[in-house]
Amino acid sequence: MFFFVRSGNRFTVCICNMAACELKGELKYRDGQTSQFTVQADGNLKSMITGIKKLNADISEVLTALVEQERGSAGNSTADVDGEEEEDSDKEDNSTEMATKKSNSEPPNKRRKTLRS
Repeated sequence: MFFFVRSGNRFTVCICNMAACELKGELKYRDGQTSQFTVQADGNLKSMITGIKKLNADISEVLTALVEQERGSAGNSTADVDGEEEEDSDKEDNSTEMATKKSNSEPPNKRRKTLRS
């Protein structure tokens, strides 16, 4: 039994029999090159899920390194973008605070009349 899982640049092939599974991931770069990732797993679902998470972590690690590499090669052009991102995050913080204030303001408790004898 085998099946494919694809998410963006991530591509996982799961090849299984009753005894063991081999989970394979492939990362395609912009230039067309590919990197292969392989994880061994048992034939049960829990082991397969753990293997897929391991593949995801391995591929994410490579993608993170690529992003950091591109940020370093971009040089000064990212400094302008970072300033814009900080302004956007300030606006988001203000809107979050306003939403929090609105959600905390509840109508006053109802007054109850007490009968005095």
